[in-house]
Amino acid sequence: MVVPGSAVQEREFRGWLLEKLGQYLRRPPADIDISVPFAEYGIDSVAALSIFGDIEDGFGLYLEPTVAWDHPTVQSLARYLASESARSATGPLTQAPYGEPIGGNQAGGDPSDPRDTPGTAGWTRNTPGGGPR
Repeated sequence: MVVPGSAVQEREFRGWLLEKLGQYLRRPPADIDISVPFAEYGIDSVAALSIFGDIEDGFGLYLEPTVAWDHPTVQSLARYLASESARSATGPLTQAPYGEPIGGNQAGGDPSDPRDTPGTAGWTRNTPGGGPR
């Protein structure tokens, strides 16, 4: 688990990803080439989403499923994760935690009603079914 507000370096993500892939593939991490696409190792979308869940749990980084397509190798994904980690450690919160409305009720109305929250239209990230409540 990473301390909130701390950035994780690319080499740490690379090592973590190699260990995790080694577990999934049942092979030593040293046998995994960081420049070979995950698909060539037989990592399917189900395994990728499981790894993303582990990343969220271990590092506090939420990843869209499309990240696996945009960063299909250990090398590319580790670089992306390090940049996201640095951004989240130093930048303002741009995404609400799981299940919480994004934004705030700046214009009055009922603060308990997310539909009254300006700029969100009642939308909550990761709401089952996605989209408005």
